Formats: sequence, structure tokens, C-alpha cells
Amino acid sequence: MKRRAILLGVIVTLSMLVLILRVAHLQLVEGDSLATASFQQRLRLLSTPAPRGNLVSADGVVLAGTRPAFVAQYIPSGDPPTGEWINLLAFLMDVPRESISEAIDRGARNVPYAPVDLKVDLSQAEYTALLEHKHRLPGLRVVSRPVRTYPHGDLASHVMGYTLKISEEELQSFGEISGRVYENTHLVGKVGVERAAEFHLQGHDGQVRVEVDAVGRLVDSITGRTPVPGNDVHLTLDSDLQRITQDALETVCDRLQEGLDPLPYDPADGNYVNLWDQGSFRPADWRRPGRTYSDATSAAAVVLDVRTGAVLAMASHPGFDLNTFATAPLHLPGTDEARAWAQEWEHLNSVAMGQPLLNRATAQVSAPGSTFKMVTALAYLEAGYSASRTESCPGHLDIFGQRYGCWGVHGPAVNLHTGIAQSCNVFFYRAGLASGIDGIESMARELGLGEPTGIVGLGPGEESGGTRPGREWKMEALEEVWYPGETLMAAIGQGFHAYTPLQMANYVATIASGGIRYRPYLLDLIVSPGGDIVEQTRPEIVHELTASAESIARVQRGMEAVTAPGGTSHRRFWDYPKTVPGSDREVAVASKTGTAEVGSGAWRMDSHGWFVAYAPIDEPEIAIAVVIDHGGGGSLAGAPVARTILEAYFGFGDVPRADDLLP
Repeated sequence: MKRRAILLGVIVTLSMLVLILRVAHLQLVEGDSLATASFQQRLRLLSTPAPRGNLVSADGVVLAGTRPAFVAQYIPSGDPPTGEWINLLAFLMDVPRESISEAIDRGARNVPYAPVDLKVDLSQAEYTALLEHKHRLPGLRVVSRPVRTYPHGDLASHVMGYTLKISEEELQSFGEISGRVYENTHLVGKVGVERAAEFHLQGHDGQVRVEVDAVGRLVDSITGRTPVPGNDVHLTLDSDLQRITQDALETVCDRLQEGLDPLPYDPADGNYVNLWDQGSFRPADWRRPGRTYSDATSAAAVVLDVRTGAVLAMASHPGFDLNTFATAPLHLPGTDEARAWAQEWEHLNSVAMGQPLLNRATAQVSAPGSTFKMVTALAYLEAGYSASRTESCPGHLDIFGQRYGCWGVHGPAVNLHTGIAQSCNVFFYRAGLASGIDGIESMARELGLGEPTGIVGLGPGEESGGTRPGREWKMEALEEVWYPGETLMAAIGQGFHAYTPLQMANYVATIASGGIRYRPYLLDLIVSPGGDIVEQTRPEIVHELTASAESIARVQRGMEAVTAPGGTSHRRFWDYPKTVPGSDREVAVASKTGTAEVGSGAWRMDSHGWFVAYAPIDEPEIAIAVVIDHGGGGSLAGAPVARTILEAYFGFGDVPRADDLLP
């Protein structure tokens, strides 16, 4: 019995000695580090998000800004929140309790002790309720966070792009590229100017040090670094011209779908009037009244400054409301807001709904039809052929054992001038054979067709190159030789050609400028929060045509004749030249219509309606390219949009301004 007592005493003594040694070690050896760890758990360094820089139009309209939104956050403590805590919060915010629990668990796994967003953009009622019950919700913090706002909804939506939550890949790369600190809660630009200017628009977050008790209640906060807003980005877009261009595309598409000629008609004068003027409507197809262009649901237009390459307007229809992206992607899974966002995202990407997110001005390519004929004309003249050389057009050309049609009978003496004005296919079949596909392809390359323009202001990968057909292209793409019959199709802008509206506008601007091709740009100025200019885009000449000034001038005169009596778009521009209000300057328009065939046989669809133009003729300022998908002819579909743009730009008539057109 005595031996047992002694053994027990030894065990107790040894145990006490171990405990004393452990306590001594913790206090003397690890005391400082443990105290620091305890202090760090009590003090949290939290980020204060910086406002994103504004996007501002050339005429000073804020197209994208920021607004404050209240966010409910959970600051983790040592113990997870109780079921009662979660139930109360779920009730007050109308959020499923499972969504709250999963968000907190996910946050603990990914970034321990970091704040977890539970609901973004609280309503006033939710904000008030959370404040009233704050004493029952330890660890809950309601903060104000700047979020994107787009005062004009869908205005220039494809140009500006949108922001979404940063991806894992972006989280790793953006910080290295920009030198900024990015966190997994950041919204970043994904496409458009928002992406292209991301590192200018994203500000520098501030910091605040907060003290919490053992259960996560906020005890005190000390402001550290003040957030610095991002730079403002000033664009080249004119907000009025942009709004009018967008509305013109939508209006023309709607009227074509109803089977109407888009331009109103004044029976008293016997002439067409402006797009929004009062008048009656004629059938879109006078040969088949009642015919509708039901597939004319999408379109695009680009307006460039001929003198610099600045983009004055860029529109793609259908569009989308940018405010959809402000906070919806941040809501917790399982909530009504998250489900609504998922449905909206599906709608925005749906082919059946017209893919509203697709920027058709830069990413969609199609054959340009007869708007390509100025390329063939330049190649023809540079090959040494005379502009006065004539061809006979009986309405077709029989060659290579096949009949190639023309849209009309243009008579026995069609030269380059009348060939452009009347868009005679037969003349350009002959001109194409004379020039050869090598000459046509070379001239198209000089004019920037079939490759990205390198536009300044869009995100990476947002501009399609298209297809500029030729011998090498066909062998590489199809492993086939080039056939002479394909040269005929290439000469009139059919066949393998596929270009974007931006490329087409830039090509026309190059002709208008006398052969100088500029790089298009959307970004004008980058301005710091203090008002200093950080960067400014300067006009950049990319190429100067090798074609002679005489050849370019002859093609220009052919385009001038398109809107003159006898030209394919004269009925749309019957009242031009026009005098600019308040001056004695007359504005005449040079243009070209194009009807690009789509499909063949049983798969034949309504043609795309292309129209390109520049004005004024004497001192060109703007170049325009318009395409109405499946809208029929270029004069029917594209010209009304271009006319509306010109009326707005030069101030002719009673043209509505952007504020009048806003919903």
C-alpha cells in the first residue's frame, strides 16, 4: 500500500513538473509569438474598396460612374455563428439560411478570418433591420461599398463592356501586371473599355484596422490608408450620336420586320423624309407588298472621324442594360437574386435571343457585297486600266460555262464611274478578271480588310480578323487551288469575303482621306482623380496606300455619284447636298450600297443590307459603315441609318437629341 502511494506521488510530481516546464516554455520561449498571434486574431486589417474611375463621353456625359451600396459582411471569430444567429440573419435579409452557412464555410476554407460578403446592395428596409438587431448578431458588419452604375442603361453597352468578379487566373496575373493589390472580392473589367482600361479604372483600396472581441463583436476601428479612386477614362464617343445610332438601328430593324420601308414617305412632296419624321410608310418590297424581313433582328454601325481615326459612335443591336452587371453577380448562390442573374446571363448569351452580348461591330464578320467594289476599282486602275474603258451589261455575263447575273441591265457602255454609281456586277466581273485575284487581295490588304484594325480601347480578343480571300489563303484554309470563277465573286464582295463593320468603316475612311489609314481608337484621355492628364491617345497612321492620288480620286467620284441622280442610293439622299445650319457650307455625301447574299438554294436567307458613306465630299469628316443582318438591300436597310447619323452629326432638320430619346 505504501509502495503504491509512493508511485502515485512520483507520477503526480512528474506530471506537475511537465506542466510547469510546458508553461515556462510557453511563457518564456513562445510568449512573444503567442501574444502576437492573439493580438492578430483580435485586430483585423480590412480593405476599404476604392471607387472605380468614371467613363466619360467626348461631350462630357458620364457613361459609367459609381454609387454607394450597403453590404452585409460576417467577420469570422474563433467560433462559427450559431443556428439562431443564422436564422435571424436569413429572416432579416430574406436569404436562405443554407446560402449563409455555405458562404461562411467557404470563406473560412479559402481565406480564414477574412470578411465574408453575405448580401450586396441591401435595401433601406434591410439596412435598418440589421442595425436594429445588431446586438443579436455579433460579427456582422454593414459597410458601404462603391459599385458601378450606368446612368444611361444600354448606351454604348458593347463599347464600355462590363465588370464581373475577378477569376482565380486574373487574381494571380493582374497584380503582377499592374502593381496593384487585387483581392478575391474585386470586380474587374471583362470586356470593352472596362477591360482595356482596367488598370487605370481600378483604384487603390484603403485599409481600416478593426478590433473584435472573442465572439467577433466590433470593439473599435482605426482608419489606416484612405482609398484612392481610379482614373477617369474619357472616350471619343459623342453621346448624342451614339444614342441616335443605336435607336436608328433598332427602329430600322423593327420596321423591316413589319414589312415597311424604314423611311417615312411624304405623299404631298413625293419624297422620303427623316427616320423620325411624320409620314406614311411604303412596303419594304414594292414588288411583293406584305413581305416582311422577319430575320432583320440584328445590326451594327460604326462612325469614324476620317481625320484622326477616333470612333464617334459604335453600336450593336440588340444591346443590353449595363446596370444588370452592377451587383447581380455578387449575390449568394441559392438566392432569388442569384437565380435571376443566372437566367439573365443565359438570355444575354442566347442565340435565340440574338446574343445581346455580342459586339457585332467588331466581332461579327460577313461578306460586304457591293460595298467592296471600291477595292476592285482601285486594283483595276492600279493594274493600268483606264477609268473610261467600258463594258456592256445585258444583265448577265456568260463565262467559264456559267451565267453570272447582274441585278439590272445597265446597257452597252458602263465605265468605272457608272459601274460604281449603279453597282453594275458585269463591269466588276470584268474588272476583277483584269485585275486578277492577286491584285484584288493586295489592295484589300492595303485597305486593312481581313485583319484586326488594332483599335485602341477594346479588351484583348474582341476584334475578329475576318477573311481576305486569295490563292495562299485558300490553299492554307481549304487545301485547294484558286479558280477563275471565284475571282468574279471576289470582285463583287461575295464568296469567301468576311469583314467586320469596323474594318469596313476604316476602309472607307482611308479612301475619304486620300489614302491615309489610321488606327481607330476609343480611348482619348486618361485623367487622374486630381485632374492631371495621365495618358492621351494620339492619331496613328498605320499605312498609306500605294495607289496613285488619281486612282483614289476617280473612286471617290464614283462614290459621289451613288447618291446623285441615277445612283443606287439617290432616293435616300434626294435632298442632298444640304447647307449646314448657320453657315454657307454645303454637305454632299459619297457612298456605296451593298446587298450581300446569304446561303443558297433551300438555305437561302434574306441578304444583309450594307451601306458605307463619308461626308462632306470636299473636306471629309466622318465615315460610316452600317449593316442590317438579313435586311435586304443596302439602300433599303443600311442607308436610312446612315442618313439619320448624317442628319444628327451636321445638325440638319429637327433631329432628336440623346436626352429626348432616353426612355
